[in-house]
Amino acid sequence: MTAVVGKAVGPLEPPPTLGDERPPKRRRFESTPYFLVIPTLLVIVVTLGIPLYKIVVLAFQHQTKRELYTNKPGDWVGFQNFSDVLGSSDFWSVVERTFVVCAVLVVLSMAIALLLSLMMNQLSRWVRTPLMALLLFVWAIPQIVAVELFVWFTDPNFGVINYMLDKLGFHGFKTHDWFVDPVQGWIVIIALVVWQALPFLTVTLTAGMSMVPKELGEAARMDGANPLQVFRTVTYPTIKPLLIIATSLSVIWDFQLFNQVFVIRQTKPEPDYQVLSVFSYTQAFGHSDYGLGAAISILTILAMLGMMIFYVRQMLRIGDAD
Repeated sequence: MTAVVGKAVGPLEPPPTLGDERPPKRRRFESTPYFLVIPTLLVIVVTLGIPLYKIVVLAFQHQTKRELYTNKPGDWVGFQNFSDVLGSSDFWSVVERTFVVCAVLVVLSMAIALLLSLMMNQLSRWVRTPLMALLLFVWAIPQIVAVELFVWFTDPNFGVINYMLDKLGFHGFKTHDWFVDPVQGWIVIIALVVWQALPFLTVTLTAGMSMVPKELGEAARMDGANPLQVFRTVTYPTIKPLLIIATSLSVIWDFQLFNQVFVIRQTKPEPDYQVLSVFSYTQAFGHSDYGLGAAISILTILAMLGMMIFYVRQMLRIGDAD
């Protein structure tokens, strides 16, 4: 017989049966995170919730300057303001103009930003860094200052654009007013908004393209792929989540266009230059019908809410994919 040297082994325990399984421990409820969120929720309720409540109440009232100055509540009119707005042909013209302008702004800004990002990705670091700094400088210019710059550029008598066109031989533009024709006026406004949006979009997309593995692009080019095929098969799948986020944010920002139109038309935008936000302001403060303006604001908020739902859904899909 062979002796086995080692530690003494005690009696083996029988394997646990099915009935001996212990229930999993319940996770302890942690209340600390909820208490930390309470101050932020209070600030949101005070700064956003109360004004939104006031707008909703005002949308169901008829209030003019008389009630405002005497601090009296307006007459309750129910859904009359909404009925007047939805039955107005001017409102639907403004809605159509808002969607068209928003679509043009989003397409132009995203297309130009994507082309600039592709160009920046091909440049050396010594060239790309000053260009990025220049974009950030443009981004840092306050919005109202940028609008006033474009007002000076397009001034009929002292504008830089008219002066340059006249020197190039287009003498009909010497004292040309760009805002007499709404099409030309909107071209100026769209150029302004796109110019202001390009820095953020370009920097964001350029940062996203820096995460694309260079080996994949080189392998695709070695297989005979042209630049368009490399972008479609390598670059686009990588930056697709970023493109969705940037496009969604652009839609939200461009849909609530106000400052550029309001300031560039000297705070008195003509009917052809009114989008939903400007139309709401004009009805409320220009015509002193605050209930009607509030109703337009509520309809605008509902449209924005639909866009926010789409944006959140895209974010959740990107999170699930990761």
